[in-house]
Amino acid sequence: MPHLYVNGRFLTRKMTGVERFAYNTCKAMAAMGQVFTIVCPQTPIDNSYDVGDLHVVHYGHGSSHFWEQCVLPFYLRGKKDSVLCSFTGLGSILVRQKVMTIHDLSFLENPRWFSKPYYWWYKLTTPLAARTSRRIITVSEFSKSEIRRFYPFVPSENIHVAYPAADTQQFTTLPNLPPPTERFALAVSSLDPRKNFARLVEAFQGISDCKLYIAGNANRVFGGKEGTVADDNVKWLGRVSDDELLRLYNQAECFIFPSIYEGFGIPPVEAMACGCPVIASDIPVIREVCGDAALYFTPTDPKNIHDTICHYLEHSETLKPQLREKGFVRCQRYSWEKTAEAVMEAVGNV
Repeated sequence: MPHLYVNGRFLTRKMTGVERFAYNTCKAMAAMGQVFTIVCPQTPIDNSYDVGDLHVVHYGHGSSHFWEQCVLPFYLRGKKDSVLCSFTGLGSILVRQKVMTIHDLSFLENPRWFSKPYYWWYKLTTPLAARTSRRIITVSEFSKSEIRRFYPFVPSENIHVAYPAADTQQFTTLPNLPPPTERFALAVSSLDPRKNFARLVEAFQGISDCKLYIAGNANRVFGGKEGTVADDNVKWLGRVSDDELLRLYNQAECFIFPSIYEGFGIPPVEAMACGCPVIASDIPVIREVCGDAALYFTPTDPKNIHDTICHYLEHSETLKPQLREKGFVRCQRYSWEKTAEAVMEAVGNV
């Protein structure tokens, strides 16, 4: 296998979905004895990462897309038999020996979900990066089909699926946790339009015996005004720590995932690992991820969302243990070790 270098720009950012994928994949590869080097900007590593067991080198100036596209390639100059792997998205277009990751193509599915600068940057650069990558990693069979739909020039055999997972050391059951002060359902995600929280809030109108807690921050790369809808039955928690999220998963009556479009969707798997029943959008990728371990609704129909939640709450004595057990079984399909194995297979085929 060629020597692997990892684009470490993700270490300078707060850990969200794609950064969690990159970090846990690197940790799993290191635990399995894979030798690799993470090349990181000079910017300090965010304190949400523990890199004590990772080989990290700092190089060059800046930490933006400019560093990724114009500075990082100089580090690899002259390093023969090497491969650069980017786990959070674009790789350096100037580097030919590389593996990139496409988590999803939501910016092509609906440009209005994103700011115009974000949309145009990725619309222009993603196909260039895809054309110059030896292999592409993606996170579901659905996302693989989307890559083939939008970029038919990419051969199917060059796209490798590496499913994400829940960090089972962090997300697990807490048997001695006291009951919550009020009954609540939990939703977790970044607050962008495709996450569909406006319809979820609308669907919760008239539900008097259960609150809705929504954890997640807005981001300037997204269009729309998610997180601004006011409702007495809804609590917007903002960004929460992993420890607080663990408590919420364990105390919630259920976890609701109303997203319209995803590449994978880690939060439902985290919820299942914590024994929290999942109610989710009936879209192909969530069916792929959750199988029979979730109760499904039509995400574009607030009444159907409302009726599905009410059905669960009214029959939770029966449905909760059923979904809980199915969730425990389903989440065992995913592990960061399996993710790392799929990544190393992709790199080994370069």
